[in-house]
Amino acid sequence: MRRTKECAEQTREAIIDAAEHLFYCQGVAATTLAQIAAEAGLTRGAIYWHFANKLDLFMAMQARARLPKERFFAVADLLGAPHLLDRLLERTLEVLRFAPTDERGKRVFTILLLRCEYIGEMQEALTSIRRSDDEFYDRIERVFAKAEAEGTLSRNWSARGAASAYCAAVHGLFSLWLKTEEAFDLVETGVPMLAALFQSFKSET
Repeated sequence: MRRTKECAEQTREAIIDAAEHLFYCQGVAATTLAQIAAEAGLTRGAIYWHFANKLDLFMAMQARARLPKERFFAVADLLGAPHLLDRLLERTLEVLRFAPTDERGKRVFTILLLRCEYIGEMQEALTSIRRSDDEFYDRIERVFAKAEAEGTLSRNWSARGAASAYCAAVHGLFSLWLKTEEAFDLVETGVPMLAALFQSFKSET
């Protein structure tokens, strides 16, 4: 029984591996389940045993990657820190240093950003991504709201404005880095940019 379960899990992973590779190389819309089956050395029936359709497989690929916003930004860690803005910056810089080494994360984020047209059956994936983005934004806004309540957020910023600026800066930085195929050093570019942004967030008192 255990061996059967292990074999099933290995097959599932092989299917996701094949889908991830093809989605990255030729785009989601251009990739068929038959192509994924061939890439994995399996039949289409094996895919349907594990996944209802391409959307289901796409969502499993996304969930497996554990993108940085799930990996580095736990609410309890951020809100429980004595210096909220310093902790948020620290976690963000950790992502900058980690991202270039995370080959799977780079592939999956590139697929989400550049290789998928969110129409037809993939519309539900866009809804899920937006929901995840909204949850992340709410998490970040809570950090700035607490900093505002504690008097450590500059009066030049509202909690919502600071959260919007932060998310736009981080998402824009990563998007440009991937769109240009890592044409610039993410750490060398991102560290001074974010340091300056966070300096503007902090109250002078």
